[in-house]
Amino acid sequence: MKFLYFETDGDATNGVCLPASSFVGADIAANNAVDLYFSDLGGANTNDCKIVLNCTAGKTKEVVEALSKALGQGAATFVVVADDTNSEYISSHITSCGTITIEAA
Repeated sequence: MKFLYFETDGDATNGVCLPASSFVGADIAANNAVDLYFSDLGGANTNDCKIVLNCTAGKTKEVVEALSKALGQGAATFVVVADDTNSEYISSHITSCGTITIEAA
């Protein structure tokens, strides 16, 4: 099973690790932002999650392509998509991880 890691606040206290199988899709929210959607995270409740990736203006397609490649690539079981604390991103066009919103359904 593959997991995707996101961390947004630069001090490693606001992050999430999600199973790649829960990824639903991406929405180009602006010319410098991509919204990622995840569903059915399990547990006692069914949860949905939205994660905003901030990116270089005009490079949203490249960010989505990098995510697509990471989802389908190799046997890696842990993929860092956006880690603001360590400035580690799957694309050089990601400038930061924006909000992470998990809602109970």
